[in-house]
Amino acid sequence: MKINVRDIKENVGDSCSVKLSAALEEEKINGQLVLFTEPLDIRLNIINADQEYALMGDLDVVAQKSCSRCLEDVEFSLSIDFSTEVDKSVVEDDEVDISDYIIEHIRLAMPMQVICDEDCQGLCPSCGIDLNYDECDCMMHEVDPRLAKLEKLLDR
Repeated sequence: MKINVRDIKENVGDSCSVKLSAALEEEKINGQLVLFTEPLDIRLNIINADQEYALMGDLDVVAQKSCSRCLEDVEFSLSIDFSTEVDKSVVEDDEVDISDYIIEHIRLAMPMQVICDEDCQGLCPSCGIDLNYDECDCMMHEVDPRLAKLEKLLDR
């Protein structure tokens, strides 16, 4: 994603506003593959500062990740306010490439874990069955007889 700064590059203090929409490739973030299911919407103000361009704006993105409990795909949206500075020495052909800055801010705002539902039961740690749809007879779900009296306290 490149932004043309030709109109503001001559005078320090000049600024411009940009709105754009762009599709993002899938990214591996925090060890998980994240798909971006809708184009990214960016609203950006660029200010010509002394040695850099100051970028301030916000973005909206819809992403899809696996539920941390049951591994079903979960779609969620993020709204991110951001600001950063781009050194003028990295500007080529009067264009500022903001791709890396945008991905960096998305990485920082991405939740470590998402769940499909607060009541998600997850997967059985023994057999791997999805406990949201089926039950299993694994020994893991049986109460140790030595702790059976404690279970009665929970029933009260």
